[in-house]
Amino acid sequence: MGSSTTISIPAYQSHVAVTPFPFGTHAPPLLSLTTALASLAPSSHFSFLCTNRSLASLPSPSVANLSFVPISDGLTGVTGPTNIVVEIGLFLKSSEKSLIEGLKAAELAAGCKVSCVMSDAFLAMACNVTREMGAKWVPVWTGGPQALSAHLHTDLIREIVGVGDEAMKAYGDKSIDFVPCLSHYRASDLQEGIIVGDLQSPFSTMLHQMAHRLPNSAAIVLNTFQGLDSTADSFFTQKFTNYFPAGPFHLLNSTGTEPLTDPYDCLPWLDRHEPSTVAYISLGTVVAIPPSELASLANGLATSGASFIWSLNEKTQSLLPPGFIDKINKTGQGKVVPWVPQISVLGHTAVGVFVSHCGWNSVMESIAAGVPILCRPFFGDQLVNARAISHIWKFGIALDEVIFTEQGVVRALEVLLKGEEGREMRDKVRQLKDMVNIALTQQGSSRDNLKRLMNIVCGC
Repeated sequence: MGSSTTISIPAYQSHVAVTPFPFGTHAPPLLSLTTALASLAPSSHFSFLCTNRSLASLPSPSVANLSFVPISDGLTGVTGPTNIVVEIGLFLKSSEKSLIEGLKAAELAAGCKVSCVMSDAFLAMACNVTREMGAKWVPVWTGGPQALSAHLHTDLIREIVGVGDEAMKAYGDKSIDFVPCLSHYRASDLQEGIIVGDLQSPFSTMLHQMAHRLPNSAAIVLNTFQGLDSTADSFFTQKFTNYFPAGPFHLLNSTGTEPLTDPYDCLPWLDRHEPSTVAYISLGTVVAIPPSELASLANGLATSGASFIWSLNEKTQSLLPPGFIDKINKTGQGKVVPWVPQISVLGHTAVGVFVSHCGWNSVMESIAAGVPILCRPFFGDQLVNARAISHIWKFGIALDEVIFTEQGVVRALEVLLKGEEGREMRDKVRQLKDMVNIALTQQGSSRDNLKRLMNIVCGC
């Protein structure tokens, strides 16, 4: 008998590399989207490229055709203390090289070439890398559509408004009515790096470059759902060949990406409260709230008498007014814990308001749960998100004083938890929740966009 010939058949029909921006909360929603795509396309392999520190904070892959691939954070050889600004700068400086090395490692591990790179839109240098390797580039914008529109029109905004503090003083309260999606927003609502701030910083430069490169993508994906902002839907449909609002990302998988744990018994505590009577407070993980505001918020909560759960790391807990935690524990009014299963807590019937920094993930989670928001934005797109919540969609309120004051907190909680205006806001956000539920049905817009995205990234 003649010798047989062994034919090597690739294990996967296509290989998609996914790379998030490894700071803040960019990675979790992108992992949720990737998991949903991998579940839809079992014959394709998905490599999730991120720094070791970011990967360590994520749940392990829940599908067989998804694997984690570590890449450099740019800190090798760096000595001495750093901060997040320095770390972002170092990561960006080495990001193109790190991505190329990560792609090579992913190809070796999976046994097939990468045909598409789905990157966080922040990492627009992926456009150059994919072009050189003959692959498709699909950026994912994990923030809100209004903030993205602002970045896409940075040059126009600077031409009309100017730049710097003087330009902001002159134009700050005027609407940006010459930009699609922003006619109801003020110049003062725009994120840093467009008009004010260090316009030459690595971060600002990265976002400016992103705006010029995004139109070269095969598709763009947003963590939103069709109909939340019809003006944005119309603009992005015209701007991009393929526009996919496929969110909320955190609901694309039946298990989600939140660990199913509740180490501080938040949910049993909520079980003892009436519907829509509890305030949930979480102000993000990046910005440290000023001590004076921390005290004002704590005192406002105590004075209001409202029941509350406050997610606050242990280091910051030590800065609370003396005796505050002992008092609320004794009275049972509140619960201050270092970690909260946020999606589960927001979904509990007892929660009636979310006191939030208005990061886009939190906005999506609040809408999906049908919970109004008390807005305290700090930086970036949080300002434009807060404006949308309080003045456009009107399912939340902004603080009169902009920052937390004791009386401002008391007034806001009174409105949101007890007043007729608060009930109207709950009705409005529940209508948006209904839209989310429809978008996520098998024939809904987000599911349809997810399937169309799969066809592009997997080459089906």
